[in-house]
Amino acid sequence: MKKLFAVLALFSLTLFVSCSGGDTPESVAEKFIMATSKGEFEEAKKYCDENTASMIGMMAGAMSEKDKEEAKKMEVKMDVISTDIKEDTAVVKYKMTAKGETSPEQKMDLKKVDGEWKVTINKEGMK
Repeated sequence: MKKLFAVLALFSLTLFVSCSGGDTPESVAEKFIMATSKGEFEEAKKYCDENTASMIGMMAGAMSEKDKEEAKKMEVKMDVISTDIKEDTAVVKYKMTAKGETSPEQKMDLKKVDGEWKVTINKEGMK
């Protein structure tokens, strides 16, 4: 009986680990949006590619401490509208709600880097 329990426990653990591998484009986009909206730029850098991380660093430098403190208090909600995945790229369309106002539909580009989804923003995408 103990042997059966041990085998089932090992099987369950293996199944859990194999099924929980990696974030989806939607979850990465949401984590990125939540971190940037709260002024948590170091956290946001975990979810983006190298070029985007350097742009995020510039944003962080341009934001005052007062602005960062106000951002942390703001309630932000992200609603994914759709996701289009093509091989190693994805486009997540979403709307954000903050201070009771909902933004128009926006989109975020992601790409796979070393097997993980990462937000990628080029200079044109910053507009």
